[in-house]
Amino acid sequence: MKSTFLYSLIFLVITALETTLYTTFYPLVITAGLIYKRWKILAIEVVIVIISFLVLHIFNKEYLFIYTVRALTYINLYFIASEYVDYSSILNILGEKGVPLVVGFAYYPLFYRIASEIGFNARARKIGLNLGKLVLPLVVQMVKVAEDLYNAYTIKLYGKFHGKRDFKPTRMDLILLSLSFLLVILNLK
Repeated sequence: MKSTFLYSLIFLVITALETTLYTTFYPLVITAGLIYKRWKILAIEVVIVIISFLVLHIFNKEYLFIYTVRALTYINLYFIASEYVDYSSILNILGEKGVPLVVGFAYYPLFYRIASEIGFNARARKIGLNLGKLVLPLVVQMVKVAEDLYNAYTIKLYGKFHGKRDFKPTRMDLILLSLSFLLVILNLK
């Protein structure tokens, strides 16, 4: 289920502001709930939270723990944007100026898919954790993607883009907006 760019942007801005202005864990919980499909990322985040808290507790600097929560929330916001935003809605609103934004949002899922394929092939060939044999295919794929992006960006046709502007919210838009307003209500108490 995809969300339009405008309403996703409202959700991202409200969540980022709530994360910056208030010292609560609600934004991290809400953003982690939205990326539940990426359980490996969530597992890494849990490990980061535990290690960060333990290290800060040992040095009696628990008040710095909120910066870990904020950093993870901002990272989750990028994952949410790259997973839930409908790329065509970015182009409908921003026109050709939205192309770099689409590339930025599409890069993470592409990198994740390529890394998953390389990991699957490495397990099938029983390579193990030999970094030399794992990094080379990843670098080759990333160079191919970079070349394709460069070619696509340099040969694009310039002109007036007349996309339809549809501001009707989808179901996912309403879910994101309600979560952001819930976050505002929780932080105001």
